[in-house]
Amino acid sequence: MLIDHVKKYIKSEFAYGDDHKLYHYNCAETLLNSCNDEYMLGIGTKELKMMTGFGGGFHCERTCGVLTGGIAALGMIFAEERPTENNKLKEIVKKWVEIFHEEFGTTECSDIKKSHRDEVEKCAPVMIRGAELLEKLIEEYR
Repeated sequence: MLIDHVKKYIKSEFAYGDDHKLYHYNCAETLLNSCNDEYMLGIGTKELKMMTGFGGGFHCERTCGVLTGGIAALGMIFAEERPTENNKLKEIVKKWVEIFHEEFGTTECSDIKKSHRDEVEKCAPVMIRGAELLEKLIEEYR
């Protein structure tokens, strides 16, 4: 299950004690890495670095990285091979944004942190709940 991969990434960071920040994956990286593992997307380590700039709401608390990491995964799973209208992907992404907004009341990182971030676990609750919602959506459209 996708949630198991998310929990693995969250847990792995704290396995290194005081050096845990050296092994940190942000919210966007965690979601895409987890989807890569669960759905065998074939994204390499180098390509996964593309999500680094999306964490923490683009590092300025704008659009939540859980949302953007999910969108990246949806693109890998549902985008057509050649440039087309990608109508199915558009529908799924719109649904993902709607579901995410409904769950968290916003898509903005700063607002989500105020109401869903935990002082000890940081954004882990958001990543875990986001993974649950994303997995359900993916299964619905597969």
